[in-house]
Amino acid sequence: MNNRTISILLIEDSPTDALLMRHHLQGVQEYNFAIEEAASLTMATSKAESLSFDAVVLDLGLPESTGLSTFKKAKKSFPDKPIVVVTGDNDRTTLAATMEAGADNYLIKDALEGNRIAIAILSAIRNHQS
Repeated sequence: MNNRTISILLIEDSPTDALLMRHHLQGVQEYNFAIEEAASLTMATSKAESLSFDAVVLDLGLPESTGLSTFKKAKKSFPDKPIVVVTGDNDRTTLAATMEAGADNYLIKDALEGNRIAIAILSAIRNHQS
């Protein structure tokens, strides 16, 4: 088992989806994930001033913005952090545009599973460091 803790800033406005994400990542045996939650980009930016984290996991559908504009705002707020986008919308056009705009990885909410989430986060961190 790897004893390294991966710190995540999870930006998700749905408490149920945030709880599910936390549950999935707790089931990963190889890594420990420390998750700090924020329900909006504004809250996340405020929390980031006093937090150290390895990656951002970003829901594209937030109260203050949706889709590509959510990602662009997050990228501006966290330019030096890998960002994994999460969406409940299976809109491949938005996902492609988000990846082209610099997202490091993406996940579809209907297909979430602990190891899949961990791999997306870890590969985003690795690729961002290259």
